[in-house]
Amino acid sequence: MRLVFVSDWFGEKMGYAENCLPKAMAALGHDVHVVSANVQPYWDSPAYAETYQSFLGPPVVACGERSLDGFTLHRLPHGRVMGRLRIRRLMARLRALRPQVVQTFEVAAVSSYQAAAARPLLGYRLFVESHLHASVFGTKRGWQLRLARGLGRGLSLAAEKCYAISQDVADIAVGQLGIPARKIELCPLGVDTDVFCPPADVLARARQRATLGFRPADIVCVYSGRFSPDKGAQHLADAIERLGPPFRGLFVGSGTAGEVESIRKGRGCVVHPFVPARELPPLYQAADVGVWPRQESTSQLDAAACGLPIVLSDRVHVLERVEGNGLTYREGDVGDLAARLRELADSARRRELGAAGARKMRERFSWTAIARSRLRDYQAALR
Repeated sequence: MRLVFVSDWFGEKMGYAENCLPKAMAALGHDVHVVSANVQPYWDSPAYAETYQSFLGPPVVACGERSLDGFTLHRLPHGRVMGRLRIRRLMARLRALRPQVVQTFEVAAVSSYQAAAARPLLGYRLFVESHLHASVFGTKRGWQLRLARGLGRGLSLAAEKCYAISQDVADIAVGQLGIPARKIELCPLGVDTDVFCPPADVLARARQRATLGFRPADIVCVYSGRFSPDKGAQHLADAIERLGPPFRGLFVGSGTAGEVESIRKGRGCVVHPFVPARELPPLYQAADVGVWPRQESTSQLDAAACGLPIVLSDRVHVLERVEGNGLTYREGDVGDLAARLRELADSARRRELGAAGARKMRERFSWTAIARSRLRDYQAALR
């Protein structure tokens, strides 16, 4: 089967759905292509230069094609329409590729509307996803919501299904973006369990901890991602400060200079720069607990797959990620976060929760399992 995934942006060092799902599909023997604009994730963020450029490179990259993880990546020129990113020459590339199935990664994206418009002309089956959590939906003006609903209703006429990654995402897709409930299917994000898994070599883990400056008795709490107020990384640094030894913090990522320095100067905190997704497992495996103080993150799945108990905000809408393998805390309450971490001071409890999380990720959240399920939908639509 020839499959084309359309994504507004693409970061070759990232571990997002647009990286992992095509890779899993290609591994199952299909002819897979990813078509993206020539921009990096978060390319137009005001903080891109400080937060991401040293890791991802310039926000705008060259157009062209290359093979990656078993699929072909096509970079096309980008443009804007009504202030939104669009992929120029998308229809021409779809016409040249002649896919049987096209999937996009966000309902409220110009590229999804472009793919829907091209579908009657090119005859493929169209599927869409929605990743827009309530925690990041924000406030939109009345005319913006009316426009989004109208475009969403038009998109739904061309699409077979819309995969929502959680219930709150499904509620927004139906209530705010115009997708009929009958076309919604809940399908969580996944994790590459071949890459993210518990440590097999205890000596390698010990060496990694020593390299990072941690002692064997330290309880290392890891956070990975952007150091920004909406992600709450500073809350973890404050909790580590309050707890004191043996609790330590490992922060993998970056932010503005002020955000990085604030965390770096916290007692017991170590800052490590962003690394490609493939290089994250040793860092998770060197830690003892994974902590994401605010919002949802695919890193939560990766850490759980590596055998870490995880601590999340009680306001996230993906509690299935933490049920039976971690704890939640009252978002914004540093004292409560410290108390939850103190509950994980017992190594036996951490091992029990971590093993349950790794097992859950293998059985319910692997990208391979998600790809097989998705393929059954694609094949049914083609029949």
